[in-house]
Amino acid sequence: MTFFNMRSGKRSLKALGLLAVAASICGQASAQISFADAGRRGSVYLSVGNGSPSHKPSTISIVQGTPGNISNYKLSNVEGDNSTTKAISGIYNYNIRLGYFFDYNQNYAFELCFDPVKYHVSEGQIVNMTGTRENKDIDTSFAFSPANGYFYNIDGANFLSVNLVRRIQIYQIKSHNVRIDGLAKVGIGPCMPHTYSSIAGKEIERPSFQWGGWNAGGEAALRLTLMRHIFLEASYKYSYASYKDIAVYNGTAAQKLVTSQMVFSLGYWFSTTKHNPLFEKPDNRPAPLTIKPIYPPDPEEDSKKMMQGQPMMKAPAAPAQPVVPTEPAPAPTEPAPGEPTPTPDAPPAPAPEPEPGK
Repeated sequence: MTFFNMRSGKRSLKALGLLAVAASICGQASAQISFADAGRRGSVYLSVGNGSPSHKPSTISIVQGTPGNISNYKLSNVEGDNSTTKAISGIYNYNIRLGYFFDYNQNYAFELCFDPVKYHVSEGQIVNMTGTRENKDIDTSFAFSPANGYFYNIDGANFLSVNLVRRIQIYQIKSHNVRIDGLAKVGIGPCMPHTYSSIAGKEIERPSFQWGGWNAGGEAALRLTLMRHIFLEASYKYSYASYKDIAVYNGTAAQKLVTSQMVFSLGYWFSTTKHNPLFEKPDNRPAPLTIKPIYPPDPEEDSKKMMQGQPMMKAPAAPAQPVVPTEPAPAPTEPAPGEPTPTPDAPPAPAPEPEPGK
């Protein structure tokens, strides 16, 4: 019987140990799941706008011809504008942005940006041409205009980039219906230009998108959000594009293009997860009134407060006890003559023994 009880006790201890390990694993799993759920916040925005780009003077390098008859020359210090020589052109300098805020505080986002900026060599300017043409050295200047057979359009510079966005909240009212944010963006991506050009009266057009190099840029923006979803954004963007293999007649061109532009956009912003503080209406109700309970004084706490010079907690006054009248004690009586005076706590005197014969 004792052996059976010992074995039962060991089994019980093993079972309790297994239950404790299982509870610990389940607690860790639930903690991980709740942490992952708490970190799930996201929002998406889409905007469409228009820009006013300006270009710095640049150099266009052109290579034309066939083996044995190669022309390799440069057009130096060429100024460009936003016009075009084409009779029909696309939407003027529009831009599209699609972004996703991914972190818990909605401060960081990835953004896909498309800017089809136009570039056109300004007409009538004097351009310097140096290099070799048809195996002859050249160093000449001339007026760059369609009348002389020269024009050069990048009808869509088509900057495509992936940006990292940082949001900094500047102002927000209590209802979250009005918010002002500052945005900083930096990104890089390919160029897909649509070109149209004429060199020495020989025209060529490549209307389809072509992989023509890469671009990188930075942007600073100010965003005003209304009703928690609709926003207006004004930004300044600075871009650097390195073009190569741009189509010209019987050859290709390369160019380094620096562009700056002001962009004004209208967009819509919405949450992709629940409980996103940027889009939920806040609870502005006052907190419920709470009454602190009265505790009896703690001697140790009072001594600490006395040492720190703080007022001590006073205990509530005890209720008055009723006074019960008591009867007066009887007055002591004097002993009769001849009797001994009794003393307190003294043993009684023994009785006299009878005399013999009586």
